[in-house]
Amino acid sequence: MLKLSLVALLIFSLAWRLTPTACRQTNASPNIQQIIAKQLQSYMDLKTHPCENFYQYACGNWQIQQQEQHSPRDGQWVKDRAPFHGQLIPSDTLGLIDQSVNRKLECVLRRKNESSSELDSTILEQMRRYYRSCKRLRPYNLKKYLLILPPSNGTQWPSVGRGWRPERFDWILTLGRLRLHGLNGVLVREDVLPRWDDSRTYCIYVNKPSRQETLPMGEGAVIELLLDIGQTKRTANALSRLVNDFEQKLHRLQELEDDELGAREMQLGYLETYLPQLRWLSFMRQVRTDFELDLHSTLIIENIPYLRALSDLMDSEEPETVCSYIMLKWLTFLKQQGPADISRSECVASLRRAMPLASSWLVGQQFSHPDSESNVRSLFQRLKARFTQILAENRLRLSSPLLLILQQKLRAVHLQLGFFQPDKAENLQQYHVHIDLSGHSFYGNQLVLLRKRVEANHNLVFMSSTNSSDSNVSYLAESWQASNSSPLYVRPRNLVLVPHGLLQLPIWHRNISDLQQHAVIGFALAHELAHGFDITGIDYDALGNIMGPIEEIGANMHFRQGFNCLQQQMGTGSNWIDEKLADFVALRLSYESFFGLRVDKKRRDPLMPQFSQRQLFFISFAQFFCSRTPVLSQGSQSEAHLKHAVNELRVIKTLENFQEFSAEFGCDKKSKMQASHRCRLW
Repeated sequence: MLKLSLVALLIFSLAWRLTPTACRQTNASPNIQQIIAKQLQSYMDLKTHPCENFYQYACGNWQIQQQEQHSPRDGQWVKDRAPFHGQLIPSDTLGLIDQSVNRKLECVLRRKNESSSELDSTILEQMRRYYRSCKRLRPYNLKKYLLILPPSNGTQWPSVGRGWRPERFDWILTLGRLRLHGLNGVLVREDVLPRWDDSRTYCIYVNKPSRQETLPMGEGAVIELLLDIGQTKRTANALSRLVNDFEQKLHRLQELEDDELGAREMQLGYLETYLPQLRWLSFMRQVRTDFELDLHSTLIIENIPYLRALSDLMDSEEPETVCSYIMLKWLTFLKQQGPADISRSECVASLRRAMPLASSWLVGQQFSHPDSESNVRSLFQRLKARFTQILAENRLRLSSPLLLILQQKLRAVHLQLGFFQPDKAENLQQYHVHIDLSGHSFYGNQLVLLRKRVEANHNLVFMSSTNSSDSNVSYLAESWQASNSSPLYVRPRNLVLVPHGLLQLPIWHRNISDLQQHAVIGFALAHELAHGFDITGIDYDALGNIMGPIEEIGANMHFRQGFNCLQQQMGTGSNWIDEKLADFVALRLSYESFFGLRVDKKRRDPLMPQFSQRQLFFISFAQFFCSRTPVLSQGSQSEAHLKHAVNELRVIKTLENFQEFSAEFGCDKKSKMQASHRCRLW
């Protein structure tokens, strides 16, 4: 077995101590270049030829390293923590980051209040109350939510006590009540989003759920949930069959075409007349409990044939089946929001999901170094500069007006570090001022916070465009997972959003080399930047409105050739063509931004002289995608296993489409890391 590397001591040493001393800081400051070099080499499988499987070559020992770094240190640890050992091993590089951030946040929450301002003290105290209420759970009992929040005032949930009254159940009222507490995409979707024609203002969008949201849960998952809330096996089996039959019917409604001219904007009062069976006013009165509805206000509605068919389906089904289906979707949602187990790290993860604004602010306050922000912004500008050059080369031979539109949009794309900006701290305080959390009521806290997010989102509809900005992403608070440190591109804002949590070891430090910056964070930034110019992103203009030149560019012969090439490779790599395109563009941008299209001067890193600079770039890029291969039971397949497979294919397919990789590693045309036909769009 390989010895623990220095990076393990730096990143994971706190994980094995459960006393407050685990939060003490050390003055030791190992050389970052040495740490990165040891880490990079320890992950590699040098027995694999880079031209046969570069992912295995770069990441073959990654899982072994994680298992060693998470192995028990002593008998007491084995006794206390062995049941949770599998959950402690991160699944991928972003998992390492989130684990590190969660441990640091845990230390802040456990310290006595050392805040320098009233704002810090107020928000921290609320976060501590949520954290304490989570730690006191014994165990996490989903049934408590059903007792706190019934489907309506006239009945209880079926199978929960004896208060079920089918004649008093109203599915649209129940959906509205649960929508107020965060549930969405069950039977219908209702979202507050920037307007398609004026991204500075907001509108309510009503639509059918996505195809993924209507996929049947499966009888096994349904039975497990029903057993969790105290149902007998016999009852759970019978009800699961009824719910599964209903889900099959619901999923078939996805096939209905929207033959009524797509999205339509109409007044709320008119919708009640146009589609009376939907009874949308009843739904909205549950969501906007503190406001009188304005019947002249407008919303945008899509897939009206689906909504009509949905109403017919509801009328034909037994109330108990429909109510049970909604209940099970509600429990699934709550299970995702809460802790996976009652542990400190899971309670912090649940806190980050429940309080995304406060968590983003705290991570930025506590763990963000001023130099990091300036370094990342400089890197982003270099990537934009290279993309500007690529557009100017005009490989697609676009007309001058089209090219000008794309160049204007690229200039509009900007970077934001953290979900919540420091100059908006007063807004954060205002957001939390009326929230009353308890250190002893986790279930109540969860419902209060979920409701606050939905109410705040709907308040945006009434906000003047003068109060909005091109960096306002508060509407994402309801759906954005603050417990995830992955960056994202916000199309209506032309914004690359980078969580503060991403800027942590093992992928970022302000003193890492320029090569490492470009190969890892540079690729991540370029990937999000490229989403502004993928198949979906081109539909958005420089103002973030859906008025982009997608039809004109889509008609270009050279664009269609590149698009068709990408489509032919859709069987492998990223699941969506936009993701594949972003990977291809990002690698080129980050690579060419660093090497500057200059002849390599053969300079080598003295810590890793066996590799050229370009080889190190490709190895560092690939290791960003290193992930754990989960152990599967016979005949089963898990989301984690599919994610690992996708990570491996993303590395392989992105590199085999990049000529510079093949040239650097001497891969001949017959090798597996050579695409038969390379794709390039921009």
